[in-house]
Amino acid sequence: MEIAEKNAARVGRVKAEALRKRLRALDALDTNYKPAYRENFIYFPLKKIDDSVLEALKEFDATLERFKFERRFEKPKSLKEALKGKIPSELLEYVPSSYDIVGEVILIEIPRELEEYSKIIGEELMKLHPRVKSVLAKGATLGAYRIREVKVIAGSNQTETIHREHGCVYKLDLRKVFFNPRFSGERLRVAESVKPGEKVFDMFAGVGPFSILIAKKNTSCKVVAVELNPDAYRYLVENINLNKVGDRVTPIHGDAREIVKSINGKFNRVIMDLPRSSLEFLDVGLRSCNIGGIVNFYITEDSIKAAVEKTLRKAWELGFDVEIEFSREVMEVAPGRYTIVLDLRRKA
Repeated sequence: MEIAEKNAARVGRVKAEALRKRLRALDALDTNYKPAYRENFIYFPLKKIDDSVLEALKEFDATLERFKFERRFEKPKSLKEALKGKIPSELLEYVPSSYDIVGEVILIEIPRELEEYSKIIGEELMKLHPRVKSVLAKGATLGAYRIREVKVIAGSNQTETIHREHGCVYKLDLRKVFFNPRFSGERLRVAESVKPGEKVFDMFAGVGPFSILIAKKNTSCKVVAVELNPDAYRYLVENINLNKVGDRVTPIHGDAREIVKSINGKFNRVIMDLPRSSLEFLDVGLRSCNIGGIVNFYITEDSIKAAVEKTLRKAWELGFDVEIEFSREVMEVAPGRYTIVLDLRRKA
C-alpha cells in the first residue's frame, strides 16, 4: 500500500459531495488517491491550489491542510499490462491475449518463451480475477477420453469447480474431464434449434453441457447422453441431478459405437461433438438418425470448404445421402485450423 502526504481539502460530511463535484469541475481533485474519512470530516486530495480552489473551499466551509492519502490501485486492463515490469519487456509480445475461465478456474496456454514465468503469470491472473481459486496451464489433449494435460501454476490444487452457463450448472474438474467454455454460444444455438418432442442422441456427452441445456429449454424432449470417460460420466450423472432434468436425460456409460447397438429406435437429432475424431464415427451418427433428421457434426479442418468436401465424401462412401443445412467456424484451435460445425440433414 503506497501512502503519500498531499494538500487536502477538509470538509464536513454534509457538504462533502457538493465540494467533491466542484473540485472535479475545477480539475483540482487528485483521483490517483483515495479520499479519507476522520470523525465527521472528509479529506479530499488536491492536485493543485489556485484562487478558484481557495474560493470553493471558502464557499463550502472547508479548510486547506496536509494529509496522508492511500494511493488508488489501478487494475490492469489486460494480462499483458499486468505483466509489465514483471517479465522482460521483449517477452510481452508472447503474452496470451485470451484464456478460458471455467467456474473458479482459469485455463491458459503458456507459450514456450514464457514457461519460466508461469508462476508469475498465474499470480497476476488471480489478481485480475479475484474470484478465481486456481490457474492451470494447458497441455496437449490426449487419448480417447479427450483429457487435456494441465499443470497448476497458481492457487489451489483443488481444481473441482462449478461452471454456470445459460442458466445451467456443471460440476467438473479440468484435470479429469474435457470442457470447452468457448462452445457456449454453439451449445445455445443447437438447444434453441431443437423442436418440441425431439429424441436426441448426444454421442459424446462429456459432463452434459449439450444434453442438459437441451433438456432445460425443451421439456418435451428426451435425450440419451453417452460418455466413455468414467470421471466425465460421474459428473454427467451429478449434473443431471443438479439441473433437475433426470426425467428427460438418460445417461449411459460406454462407447457410443457399442451402445447404439442396444438402443431401440432412431433419433431426430444426433450431436457429434468430437471434432478431431468425428469422421471415424460418422457411420454411427448417420445410422442413428431418422431420415429427415439432423446431425450436428463437429470437425477440425483448415476451412469450411475442406470440412464440407471431406464430410460429404465420407457420407457417400458410407452409403448415406446428406445435405448441409448450416455451417460455420466455431473457434480457431491452432493457426489456420478451426473447429467447424456442419448441420447434416439425412435424406436417405
